[in-house]
Amino acid sequence: MAGMTVIECAGSPLEMGRAHGEQARPVVRRALEAWREVTAPSGVAGLLTGSPLLGTVRRLRPELADELRGIAEGAGVPFEDVAAYNWMDEGWWMRRRHLREHGCSVVGGQPAGGPYLAQNMDLPAFMDGSQLVLRLRPQDGPEQVVLTSAGLLALTGVNAAGVAVCVNTLDMLSGDPYGLPVAAVIRGVLARRDRAAAVAFLRGVDHASGQHYAVGDASGIESLECSAAGAVPVPLREGRLIHTNHPLASDDLDAGALDRLRETGSVRDSENRLRFLDAALRPDGTPGEAETALADDTVPICVPGVPEWPTRTFGSVVYELGGTPRARIRPGLPGRAQWLEPGWAG
Repeated sequence: MAGMTVIECAGSPLEMGRAHGEQARPVVRRALEAWREVTAPSGVAGLLTGSPLLGTVRRLRPELADELRGIAEGAGVPFEDVAAYNWMDEGWWMRRRHLREHGCSVVGGQPAGGPYLAQNMDLPAFMDGSQLVLRLRPQDGPEQVVLTSAGLLALTGVNAAGVAVCVNTLDMLSGDPYGLPVAAVIRGVLARRDRAAAVAFLRGVDHASGQHYAVGDASGIESLECSAAGAVPVPLREGRLIHTNHPLASDDLDAGALDRLRETGSVRDSENRLRFLDAALRPDGTPGEAETALADDTVPICVPGVPEWPTRTFGSVVYELGGTPRARIRPGLPGRAQWLEPGWAG
């Protein structure tokens, strides 16, 4: 991780995808192999491939469908596998019997130096080692820097116009197989040039999965819980944004999923993380303080790489949005991966 470089992807959507796939070919192939091995017993790959999700992306965000095809061509892997791998959040709720024991913690603030968003991205342990940082330079739209897994469109990111997005999955909210998948929603947000346009996009699109989106720019930050029923705003806490993996505003609940998440302790874990972050972060706290809080492994906020634990912290990000946007990305665990500051190609 210490020697990780930023992968440059520029041009048409197909060209950007090919650059991603070609430059990260061995990592994409390893990521897909691990994904196939884990998902084979559940049949989720076939479920995702046969779902209407790709059709929705082709209809609403055709450039992203082209980019996925470019990734597959560049890496020399089946397009269907790349597409299904990108519907990660959708696979989690479609395969209810395998509700996972992990989640993400998102924080944000509006101190004197300007707004910021930060998060830990916690993912299944088999994805560790597939971390990539991409610099995307589309023909139309702002330059983007994203943290992702090899082969995925994006997990979280910020663009040169100063719009940033962080996310938490909300497995207990209802999903819609005809909605837009999370990865495509994230890239839709990053195609916007200000927070108002990003929020309007989130409110206007049909969502495939229950998900919390934290969106910010130099003018401030907002929090929305999205599901099949639409987008619900979440009030900030004394100007701070703090969110984990249970809804704070939406009541579009899947009762069966909620019961199972309570039984497994996932809801309790999410509530513990929320309380910890609420106590740890001052209303006027700095991005550095958020970075320190997200490295804590006692709650745990940061999930260490314990072999028998099903998840771990895949990476962390801090986006400073006052003035020229600044991205700090750590593609891995504290102490094992270094912070990167990709900057902008211009």
